[in-house]
Amino acid sequence: MMFNIRIMGDYTSDEQLIVRKEIPENAVEFGIVSDLKKEFVRGSVILLPVFILMVVLTLLKVKEYDYHLKMDLHLILSFVLAVLAIHFLTYVHEFIHALFYPREALKTIWKAKEEGAYFVYCEEMIGRNRFIAMSLAPMFILGIIPFVLWLILPAMIPMPYDMALAFVTWMMTIMAMGDVANVYHVLKEVPDGAKVFSYGLLRSFYIQ
Repeated sequence: MMFNIRIMGDYTSDEQLIVRKEIPENAVEFGIVSDLKKEFVRGSVILLPVFILMVVLTLLKVKEYDYHLKMDLHLILSFVLAVLAIHFLTYVHEFIHALFYPREALKTIWKAKEEGAYFVYCEEMIGRNRFIAMSLAPMFILGIIPFVLWLILPAMIPMPYDMALAFVTWMMTIMAMGDVANVYHVLKEVPDGAKVFSYGLLRSFYIQ
C-alpha cells in the first residue's frame, strides 16, 4: 500500500473514521461544523473573487483566438475529456492532501455521499502551518498554478480543447472550497505552534 493511503467507501458516521481510543486532556475543539454545506458555501464565497478573475482572464485570452464556438464533435469531445479529467483529478487532489501527513500514518480517503465530496481522514498530529499547506496544496498544484501557466504560455492545443483545459483549472480551484473553509477556521482559532489533528469528520482539535 503506497504511502499508507487507502481508498474507502461512503462516509456515513464518525464510527467509520475514529481510531483513537482517547484524546489528550488539553485538546481544544475548534472549527465546529454542524452543516457541511454551509462550510462549502463559506469556502465558495472566499474563493469567488479568485474564480471570477480566472474566468475574466480566460475570456480575455480566448478573444485573441480566431475561433467561434459551435456545437460539433470537437466541442462535445472536449467537454467529455474535461469531465473525465476533473473526475480523475478529484482523486489526485485527495492524494496530494494525504502526502502531507507522515508516511507511516494511516490516511483514508472517503466520500461524503450526501454532499458528493471526497475527503482525507488522518488522526496524526501535524503542525498548524503544515496543516494549512496540506489544505491549500491541491488547489495550487492542480488549479491556480496550471491556470497561470496556461494564461502566460502560447496555446499548445487547438480550440475548443484549449478552453476545456482552462475550465478544468477553474474547477480544480473552486473544488477546494472545503479546504479553504478549513484554513479559515485554523487561521481564526488555532494559535501558532499548535498541533492539529482530527477526531471524526466534524471535530478537530489542537494542542497548546
